[in-house]
Amino acid sequence: MESGEEWQLTERVWAGARSGKGNPFAAAVRATRMAMIITDPNRLDNPIVYANDAFLRLTGYTRLEVTGRNCRFLQGPDTDLDAVARIRAAIASERDVQVELLNYRKDGSTFHNAVYISPVHDEDGTLLFFFASQLDVSERHALVEERDRSRATLETNALLLREIGHRARNDLQMISAMLSLQSSSTADPAVRAALSEAMGRVEALGALYREPEEESAGQGSAYDFGQLIRTVAGALIEASGRDDIAVDLHLMPLRLRPKAAGPLALILNELVAGVIKHAFPERAGRLTLRITRDADAVLVTVEDDGAEVGAGASAEGCFEATLIDALCRQIGGTRERRSRPSGGTKVTLRFPAGRIEA
Repeated sequence: MESGEEWQLTERVWAGARSGKGNPFAAAVRATRMAMIITDPNRLDNPIVYANDAFLRLTGYTRLEVTGRNCRFLQGPDTDLDAVARIRAAIASERDVQVELLNYRKDGSTFHNAVYISPVHDEDGTLLFFFASQLDVSERHALVEERDRSRATLETNALLLREIGHRARNDLQMISAMLSLQSSSTADPAVRAALSEAMGRVEALGALYREPEEESAGQGSAYDFGQLIRTVAGALIEASGRDDIAVDLHLMPLRLRPKAAGPLALILNELVAGVIKHAFPERAGRLTLRITRDADAVLVTVEDDGAEVGAGASAEGCFEATLIDALCRQIGGTRERRSRPSGGTKVTLRFPAGRIEA
């Protein structure tokens, strides 16, 4: 379209909007749901000369109340002065401008206004008027503010959880130190063994508070199950002084609910300690740990290649097996123990994903 035709079209919109009749383009301006106004920079203070019904609905004013006034009456105490300055500079230089600013309705309520202002020149380049559209984007701002509040809340909660974890870790270390002191002061092998097992369980619970902060950042209070397994198994093998036990890990990513993390840490402690104690008492061996998914269930397997068939875990009916079963039931799980034909034992734990997964 040639520039002269563009001006004629714009002029018809302006004239039709002011007269309120006749022109289909003016009818479109009147009928649109987007708030629109026309201002006349050739009059004192660049007043509004036309406002459509959408603008009146948005601001709560009548046409008589807005006609002849500069748009600054929509500003208020919290309106961004930098945004206002950008508008003034654009108007002074007769160029387009797009800003968002806080405006005030007639009743004093506020809304976030996405304003687009465009100058209209005639074919000779003479400025005739400004055309401005407004869009209420308050809902988007509300969503952003809610997101920011939620993020701040999560950061505060994460800081609190880290502090709680730090204190819990210190308490568990103190308990472990007292058990170690008591163990060193007794000559009874049975008592020393019992105290050693108790220290192992305390260490397993302490593993819940050893996740690196960068790994748990943004995860709330959930626990990395794979990291928990690595920590528990690694600590037990290191404490045993055994360097002849190979460990294979096949751990799918899984975040644990806090209520499930404690029981699972203790279950893993009992199973891995049982493998070290019973499957490889005097020989090298291989320990395999897996996390897999089966439909709506999470499977955890602990497998060893111990020389004696069925030796991989503590005997059925002993305290360790009873403890494992009780902890499994606590989070809706089951335990299955099978001897491997080639030697060793495979223990499979099955848990409803909805009970343990964060």
